[in-house]
Amino acid sequence: MGKFTRGNGAEERSGIAPELSAATLAARRFATIAVMVATAMQAADTTIVNVGLPQLQRDLGGGFTLGAWVMTSYLCATAVVAPLTGWLRRRFGTQRLFGVSIAVFVAASLLCSVAPSAGAMILFRTLQGIGGGVIHPLGQAILLDVYPKERHGRMLAILGATVMLGPVSGPALGGIITDLASWRWVFAINLPLGILAIWGVRRIAFAETKTVPDQAIDFIGILLLIVGIGTLQLWLERTVRVDWLRSPELLSEAAIVVIAFSLMAVRARRLGLRILRLEVLRDVNFALAASYNFIMSALLFTTIVFLPAVAEGPLGYDATMAGLTIVPRGILMIAAMLVVGQMVGKVDYRILLASGWILMAAGLGLLSLIPPVNGAAWIIAGSTLQAIGGGLLFTPLITIGLSTLPPELRTDATGLYSLLRQVGSASGLALMTGLLQVRIQAHLPALPAGAAGQPVPLPQHLVEQATLKAYAECFRVMMLAALAVTPAVMLFRIRSDESAIEPDAKPAPLPLVRAE
Repeated sequence: MGKFTRGNGAEERSGIAPELSAATLAARRFATIAVMVATAMQAADTTIVNVGLPQLQRDLGGGFTLGAWVMTSYLCATAVVAPLTGWLRRRFGTQRLFGVSIAVFVAASLLCSVAPSAGAMILFRTLQGIGGGVIHPLGQAILLDVYPKERHGRMLAILGATVMLGPVSGPALGGIITDLASWRWVFAINLPLGILAIWGVRRIAFAETKTVPDQAIDFIGILLLIVGIGTLQLWLERTVRVDWLRSPELLSEAAIVVIAFSLMAVRARRLGLRILRLEVLRDVNFALAASYNFIMSALLFTTIVFLPAVAEGPLGYDATMAGLTIVPRGILMIAAMLVVGQMVGKVDYRILLASGWILMAAGLGLLSLIPPVNGAAWIIAGSTLQAIGGGLLFTPLITIGLSTLPPELRTDATGLYSLLRQVGSASGLALMTGLLQVRIQAHLPALPAGAAGQPVPLPQHLVEQATLKAYAECFRVMMLAALAVTPAVMLFRIRSDESAIEPDAKPAPLPLVRAE
């Protein structure tokens, strides 16, 4: 059993000092391994099943509707649980919560691998989302707790690259597993990764965590939060495929969202919210970073969805070629995040953020110019430029957003930050898909009447021309949005000691950790 020792920032700046015990260093390594493995596993699961959906739909029935629900149920459950992470950590403690969330995720993955029916698959994917929703925000908070402040940017950059690596490698890994074995093994692969992550987190103890098991459970608040966020995410996912103005079901879901959040607001005003600590939004840096996170997620996710559709639709590429055109964006975005992680604390955050938004806008501008012939080069150039801009934004945003918050609010903040990322992605896709449909109709010529008075279908090349023009307008709107929000980077409050800790400053002690 290792002994307890505190590390501090001064020791870190001079390297691994003799005063920094082997137990503390080992605990930090185990925490990092557990967080990275668990986060990569959870991030990859959002896309790894995509390529196996056709086979899954054939085996379980349900057609395209089942495929949509397999994705939507997971995303809704993740969005609901993420903002509860801070409350759950205070109640159950870091080690227990992290271990249980990984165990639930892995157990649900194994259940998905043996799902006998479509209904069972949707249920098990929901359970998987419940476990996975805690992993990313709690992992961020753990890294911030066990590393000194001057290393926060670097560690968050590595974590961000890990998060991006999951979705980038997920489809390829899922395709290989599905072709060699079955879609069921796509879920079973999480077992060894989960065991490794649980082993890592079981080797450490977080002495700074004060659990409050006797804390009263706000059942009404939790229920309102689940209903509000879950219905909102479901509504946003479904508005992509259905005209919500003509759907009584979607109008009802929108009304439920408004009622749930209105009741939460009334309850918070009268009794206060115990499950969400919304005081994190009073911090200007976090509020601005969270808003930027919402917009950035909307632009990046919408582009990722639109580009394969452009390549396979108006440009006429096959699925393999469409996939290859967006591979460079993932690789370069990860590289940009790792490079920026080394620059955080050395270059003014506002310079990094402004550069990121400008590059993102430039990339979207190139995408709005995709020609109907030989458009692959434009897709690669514009997508890559946008991805590099996203890489410049990711780490500085989360670092500066959490930099001025007290440590006890970090987990609540990371949970809310994760929620806004998911809602932003769904909102951006829903909004831009609606605009796309409107602009396609606007560019289509009037249908000529046939001999019997019935409209004659338009030639395919006219439909493809109208579709490409509509996509170009959507990319142009997103470009203008990126440019419009750029000046707000000047609102961030940068302290004189933000880039480096002064030599005579007394850093706050790191949490007490132990390796066994």
